Amino acid sequence: MEVEKKNVASSQENKTKPKKLVGYILFLLFGIGTWLNLNGIWIELPLLIPRLPEGWSLSPQLGMASNIANIGPLIIALIRHLIGKSSSYEFPSICVIFAVGISVPLILSFTWFKQIYLLGKNRSIYLLVLGFFLALVNCTSSVTYLPFVNHFDHKWLNIYFAGESLSSLIPAILGLIQGVGQKPKCVPVSLNSTEMKAEYYPARFSVQIYLICLSIIMLISFIAFIILWKIKVKNEEKSQAKQIIVGENAQSSLLTVNNDGIIVENQDDKQEKFTRRTIIYLIIILWTSILLIGCIPSLNSYSLNPYGPSTFHYVIILCQCCYPFVSLLASTFPNLFSVSTIGIIISTISGSLAFFYIFLTAYMSPCSPFVDEWSGKYIIAIIWALVYLIFYYERIVLGNYFNKTSGHRGLFWYGLLTQAGAFIGALFIFILTTFDVFKERDLCTYYPCY
Repeated sequence: MEVEKKNVASSQENKTKPKKLVGYILFLLFGIGTWLNLNGIWIELPLLIPRLPEGWSLSPQLGMASNIANIGPLIIALIRHLIGKSSSYEFPSICVIFAVGISVPLILSFTWFKQIYLLGKNRSIYLLVLGFFLALVNCTSSVTYLPFVNHFDHKWLNIYFAGESLSSLIPAILGLIQGVGQKPKCVPVSLNSTEMKAEYYPARFSVQIYLICLSIIMLISFIAFIILWKIKVKNEEKSQAKQIIVGENAQSSLLTVNNDGIIVENQDDKQEKFTRRTIIYLIIILWTSILLIGCIPSLNSYSLNPYGPSTFHYVIILCQCCYPFVSLLASTFPNLFSVSTIGIIISTISGSLAFFYIFLTAYMSPCSPFVDEWSGKYIIAIIWALVYLIFYYERIVLGNYFNKTSGHRGLFWYGLLTQAGAFIGALFIFILTTFDVFKERDLCTYYPCY
């Protein structure tokens, strides 16, 4: 009998392994669809800035345009308030998000370079408007994707975060293959002129092909979502027929019986009330989002370009690799990501100090700290990487905390405050840019920085 039980157990385990592998792949692909398009636009900035009339101010303008898209989460918040605790809004909302996320990069691939004369200047209206719609997709995903993942076992949240991190890594890898960020050649403006201008080398493939690749990846992510949604519906139907009541009464946790390996949890066992500790953590999420998602992307050209186009490009790619690295650690060593109030406070202060150095380099441009010394490039690269590593660590730790303690409501507010912080940060940098607080550094001009 014991031998038969062992054989049955091993056969069940063998059947479960492929299903778990499918679960890993599906949640990874689904997570990739979160910030893929917007991250792709940031990676392309070294190619876009020299070709568009906005120049270095393209970063804050694009950041502002994209963060106006936070109207999306506000609409979802209103819908959620009107329908109560129902999650019926999730499926149609996510489908609309993917429809926009797949179609807009295709349109942008044929129109990104077009300009319109407006208010006395040529402006990249097509890029800014379509960038707004791409950001609308990414912003709204924060308050729809996470609550959808909450319908599944909490173990899948880290896999989803890993997929979300790949939404920054994949565009970075495409950028590396494309060959963005090569040092330009300084040539005379005319035959008899001593004035020099930067002449950029062509990329291995065009911006158009790059954007089409992003659209194809979004389509794959959408297919993964449809499969997950069907699994969710299937398991909900099964749970109505088969439930094991654990504990002394029906108020105890309910375990869904199914054979799919991707287990859907009952949501009634999760606390929806916010404690004082939870509110403090939500404030930290707001603050880190202001710095990480709002301010830093809008500052990248002013902070990094003075150190050279190669530094600009490769530091951005390095930072995009930080999220996958932290997510991999979270999946491999989950004990390292247990919530500690002291640890969260220390990491918040450390990340904030590193951000202030980044802000200082942008403010002091074109004579940023150590700009003409070989050590300057390494210092700025390390500081940028530290900010991303610290704040992404916090976001994963607190995301898991909200998932376990506050459930659907906690993850919703996590996403909403993320977008609110992004908007505040982008607005702050945009206002500073309109007052010419930050200055460009021409790559072919000598600056006597002491």
